[in-house]
Amino acid sequence: MKKVIGLVIVCFLVYNSVYFKKLSEQSASESSKFNFVAYADSIYNQGILKQAKPIALADLQKELGKNTENAFSQFGNRLGIGQTAYFMVSVDGTVLNKTVDGFEVKTTDGNIYPIDIKFIFGNAIRDASKLVKLTDFKTNADFNKVSEELNNVIREKAIPAQLSTLTVGDKVEVVGAIKQSKKDALPILILPANITKL
Repeated sequence: MKKVIGLVIVCFLVYNSVYFKKLSEQSASESSKFNFVAYADSIYNQGILKQAKPIALADLQKELGKNTENAFSQFGNRLGIGQTAYFMVSVDGTVLNKTVDGFEVKTTDGNIYPIDIKFIFGNAIRDASKLVKLTDFKTNADFNKVSEELNNVIREKAIPAQLSTLTVGDKVEVVGAIKQSKKDALPILILPANITKL
C-alpha cells in the first residue's frame, strides 16, 4: 500500500512540474530572457523548411491578374490595412550570372528573376512565412528582433551553405519572399529563404 501511495505522489509531482507555456505568454512576460536566436532557428528549420507552403511564382502572378483581392487574402500576409503584402513563392529555373550579390534564375518559360542574397534584411521573410504573429510579442521591438535573427540564420548560415556548390547552369528551386502592392505592380525581387539544387 505504501508503494502505491508513493507512486501516486511521484506521478503527481512529475505531472505538475512539466508544462508548456504558450509563446505569447512566454514572450510577453519574459522578453528579456527570451532566446530569439533559438526561436528564429526553429522558425527556419521547423517552420519554413517543413511547414511553409509557397505558391509557384507563375501561379501567383496569374491569381493576381485574375483577382487581386483574393490573391492577397489567400496567399499574402500583411500587417495592418496597407496596400502591400508579402508572399512566400517558389520558382524553378536555371542559374544565370552568379555574383557576390546574388544570381538570376531563368525559368522554362523564359522569365528571368533576380535572387538577392546580399540584402536579406527587413521583415519580408518573417511576414511571408505567416509563422509569426505580432500578438505573440509584447512590443514591436521584440517582434522585429525575430526578423533580425531569422534573417541572420538565412543570410549567415543557410544561404552560404546552399550556394557553396551552386554554379551557373545548375537547375534550382528557390523559395523566398516577395513584396507586392494592390495599387501598383512592383518589380519581382526574391529574397531567398531556401535554395535547392535540382
